[in-house]
Amino acid sequence: MKTIISLFFVIAGFTAIAQANTTYGNFKLEDQEIIFQKIFLADGVDAAKLVEYYKTLPYLANVKQDGEDVTFDMNDITVDYKKFMFAQVGTPSIIQTGKYSGAVTIGVKDGKYRVTLRAIQMTGDIGYKKINEKENLTSFAAKNSGTILAQDWCRPNMLGLLDQSFTDKLQFIDSGKKKDDGDW
Repeated sequence: MKTIISLFFVIAGFTAIAQANTTYGNFKLEDQEIIFQKIFLADGVDAAKLVEYYKTLPYLANVKQDGEDVTFDMNDITVDYKKFMFAQVGTPSIIQTGKYSGAVTIGVKDGKYRVTLRAIQMTGDIGYKKINEKENLTSFAAKNSGTILAQDWCRPNMLGLLDQSFTDKLQFIDSGKKKDDGDW
């Protein structure tokens, strides 16, 4: 009986290890597409404030409000890997040369908002291929027809850097708030 129970735990362990990776940081696979989705906390934020802020950013277009939702297009974002303390030699060429675009939807609730970036496309040099026309990120960063994330993309210097860059570019910064000067 002990050997049967032991065998069961061994098989269960291998099954858990063999599970396909479908998320990494704020990226996940949904309907065979890689999307970026992150929730930000922000007291007093509403859709009108978000629209006003996002209209000032030069890499965003078609900023619109629909009730408590905000939509816009993100165009040709580059990753500043040096800002996030990554060395050039440790950063893949697609992150260094890539430009990323997509369709953003933001939902607003009390004290928080959720950013969802879909239809992520990229251009750049992936090492073995120069991508001059926008191509879907999913075709490079996912395998098995978009059912699992490619392991070579599930690293801090790949999707991790994209995560930090998208967060940096899409996070609402309330310029009306006083800066913290460290004084009580």
